[in-house]
Amino acid sequence: MKKRNWLIVTTLSTALFMGLSACSQDSDEDAAKKPESEATAANTDSDDSQAEDSAASDENEMDQSDETTVEETSPDSPEQDPAVTKVEGKQAYIEKLDNIQKELDAMPEKKDSDKGVTNAMKSYYGVSYEKYDDALNEIYALLKKELSPEVMAELKAEQVKWIEEKEAKAEKERLKYEGGTFENVAWYISLYESTKERCYELVEEYMTE
Repeated sequence: MKKRNWLIVTTLSTALFMGLSACSQDSDEDAAKKPESEATAANTDSDDSQAEDSAASDENEMDQSDETTVEETSPDSPEQDPAVTKVEGKQAYIEKLDNIQKELDAMPEKKDSDKGVTNAMKSYYGVSYEKYDDALNEIYALLKKELSPEVMAELKAEQVKWIEEKEAKAEKERLKYEGGTFENVAWYISLYESTKERCYELVEEYMTE
């Protein structure tokens, strides 16, 4: 009887020991599997994060590409008009200037002027200067209206210089006869010649047919 009881105890002890050993192995396997599962989850989260970053980067690139396309396809700014360096009416103004001289030659004072009569010369050249000065002002006003601003700025500077030279030349001619009856005649003749010449210069340089 005692022997039978001992066998039963031994058998139970063995079974209990094997059961405890099996539980210990399961626990170790679970512990080993848990980090692996956590690592897999971490890797999955990392992959998801990278995928999101990649998607955001692609979206930004697409936005930049769209902006570039809009900039490239936007209409160019309008080109500036070419500078206007000449105006029409050259032949008409040449004829007009020629006709002024014809009118002056038809003046009664012209004959006496050619004979050297001082008063006639003073009257004739005084009127001649005024006629061509009016024509010069008309030509200059037309150019100011039609020429490009930068071209007109250059012409204005030239005209100011020309006026100074014209007056200096006329004064020089007057001084040659200072105190004499021919003093004012010389002054008007110089002004007339310079102004008439300038009219033709502007027409030739800044006008076209």
